Amino acid sequence: MKFFFTLALFCTLAISQVYCNGAAIVSAARSQIGVPYSWGGGGIHGKSRGIGEGANTVGFDCSGLAQYSVYQGTHKVLARVASGQYSDPKCHHVAYGSHQPGDLVFFGNPIHHVGIVSAHGRMINAPHTGTNVREENIWSDHIANVARCW
Repeated sequence: MKFFFTLALFCTLAISQVYCNGAAIVSAARSQIGVPYSWGGGGIHGKSRGIGEGANTVGFDCSGLAQYSVYQGTHKVLARVASGQYSDPKCHHVAYGSHQPGDLVFFGNPIHHVGIVSAHGRMINAPHTGTNVREENIWSDHIANVARCW
């Protein structure tokens, strides 16, 4: 927590924009912890009613949470679904070992899930129907790649 306070102060003073957007992305994602998962829910403006099995729930799916968090931290509008976010030209791929808070971590082959890196080895995630947005360990057994969109 001390790290994020220091980083927030650093960003406030506008000494360097390089690390600031990553912290802002994490802050936006963290502010949604506890919001219900809703398949097809969420976007740049926040949680919304989903579609299909998420039609009766206001919340986020994984890519809606990623889209919201990146937009809040950078004002970049990413593609809506995880596979599109993975290949979005507004982001660039980085090695998993180089991940930093604010990066997006993608899962599956083909890509079908995304989380927001919150700390080394940790992510903020909207996992699946019946769960809420939460912070947890990165699913190390299914990592596809990491993208930096800030």
